[in-house]
Amino acid sequence: MEEDISLKKRKGDHHGERVLQAAQETGEKVKRKRGRPPAEKLPPNPPELTRTLNTLVDMVINYKDGLGRQISKGFVQLPSRKEAPEYYELIRKPVDFRRIRERVRNHKYRSVGDLEKDLFLLCHNAQTYNLEGSQIYEDSIVIKSVFESARQRIVTDEEQKETVSTSHSDNGGRAEDQFVPSAGKPLPVQLKKGTKEERSRNTMAKRLHSDLDSDEDLEDNTTKDEG
Repeated sequence: MEEDISLKKRKGDHHGERVLQAAQETGEKVKRKRGRPPAEKLPPNPPELTRTLNTLVDMVINYKDGLGRQISKGFVQLPSRKEAPEYYELIRKPVDFRRIRERVRNHKYRSVGDLEKDLFLLCHNAQTYNLEGSQIYEDSIVIKSVFESARQRIVTDEEQKETVSTSHSDNGGRAEDQFVPSAGKPLPVQLKKGTKEERSRNTMAKRLHSDLDSDEDLEDNTTKDEG
């Protein structure tokens, strides 16, 4: 009887251990599911786009006002949540130049328009949190204007380069496909051939003409003698 009781206890203990182990495994699985999913790796952007994005960011960050002050310094990195908890309560989508550079490096922006959205958001956040007329508020207006001017200049330069390259390729294609001699300058070979033929024809005409003249003179002399 006692052996049966002890056997049941051992079985119960083993069952409890299995249940506890299963619960731990389930908890680990749940924890894994609740964790942050791995970051999706995006395919790299074309080198031309990456170069354009970096150029735009550099032009805005390196801009200095008339006093030589680099106005982007107040936008390079935001304070932490501990340092300014009220900022993160008011601003739902914080962004700074450090994050913008990181997103360019990780190919998060798939176009210049994507970069523009984040940069305009940076300026909007500064104008939302800071008082109108404050230094950082006014600097955000200048940063937006600098970006718009830089983008317009880069787009214009790229369009001019595309136009020049297209015109060169078109001219090259026409030059290879057909040859158009300039007006008033016939082909040299044709000139030589035409000159020789004309000379020979003129020589023959002169000879024929001289022969006819000599025949007419001979007839005139014969008529005179008969008369």
